[in-house]
Amino acid sequence: MNKVLSIPIILIGVGNVGKAVLRQLLEIRHSFAERSGCYLQPVCVADSSGVVFDPDGISEETLQTIIRIRSRGQRIESLPYARRATSLNDILVPHAVIVDVTASGEMLKVLRAGYDLGCRIVLANKKPVAARWSEAHWLYENDNVRYEATVGAGLPVISTVRQLRETGDRILAIEGCMSGTLGFICAELERGVPYSVAIREAKSLGYTEPDPRDDLSGQDVARKALILARTAGWPLESDAIEVEPLYPDSLASLSIEDFMDATTRLDSVYSSENHEAQAKGHVLRYIARVNSTGGKVGLVSVPRDSAWGALRGSANYIAFTTTRYDAIPLAVSGPGAGAEVTAAGVLSDILSLQNYYEQKEKYEHPNHEVRRNLGGFYRSN
Repeated sequence: MNKVLSIPIILIGVGNVGKAVLRQLLEIRHSFAERSGCYLQPVCVADSSGVVFDPDGISEETLQTIIRIRSRGQRIESLPYARRATSLNDILVPHAVIVDVTASGEMLKVLRAGYDLGCRIVLANKKPVAARWSEAHWLYENDNVRYEATVGAGLPVISTVRQLRETGDRILAIEGCMSGTLGFICAELERGVPYSVAIREAKSLGYTEPDPRDDLSGQDVARKALILARTAGWPLESDAIEVEPLYPDSLASLSIEDFMDATTRLDSVYSSENHEAQAKGHVLRYIARVNSTGGKVGLVSVPRDSAWGALRGSANYIAFTTTRYDAIPLAVSGPGAGAEVTAAGVLSDILSLQNYYEQKEKYEHPNHEVRRNLGGFYRSN
């Protein structure tokens, strides 16, 4: 009988991205097991209301049920077999892959507890890797951690930075349109769509966070710039990056519903900025620029015929100026928003982690009979 390494998966967060991760995982896990000998087995799925947990593996039927009820807006606590977790530490399984697709700023301690149990970590949640350097540095220094989907959704942005550094290149500056959400809104403004309408459309398409201010504040872009800076070897703190929000402070404390209603007040402001840019042959783009000393993110008027001006919809464009790519920066471009492409980035990280351990294991133990529990538990098929 062939042995298959069963990889326990703990999925925390079942919003649009979490649902897409589950769907994609179910679609590929059988073929992945045939190719690699590794079976991706969710043992825990959690949202803020409760958890479904089975250390022997959650059935496919139950996983499909979770996808269905979350698609209807119901929470996990509505399932009869769900339970509450007094602490997320209660659901940690040694040697699992913890997949954090929340937007929570409280996950860092949970991830650290999982790491101490031998877990590997995959992040789409930017907040842990954008925490204070003294608390977050271990996430950047560990081969057990992947966070590709924190910047550029499914684009190979983080891996590009790593490859540049691993091949001896030195990164001098990074700049780019790093928000598919704000890219979409800027493109809509360019088409003459009012600011308030563009925001509602972005929200309905699932491009924004549940509270669009999480995107419009510029903090999400600032976190991405900070993550790239740290990956490039610059251990900056968040206050080193200046941020220009796309709404005034007076709207910051409103409820989400009231904020959405209030966005009409800004239609004339951004229409005027757009017309002023177009009069110069320019367009508006929300651009981040960062180097070893700090950076800035904000709305910039750029030539229509530039790489930035050519962007459409939710596309990202991120350019790296390095000692080798000096005259012409190395650029990564493509769709930078949407649940499906973000989930694909998460899934790719899960697979790359297991590939890493499979190769590491083969290198260290050519005799496969001595392979033991590096990533889960063996079972016979």
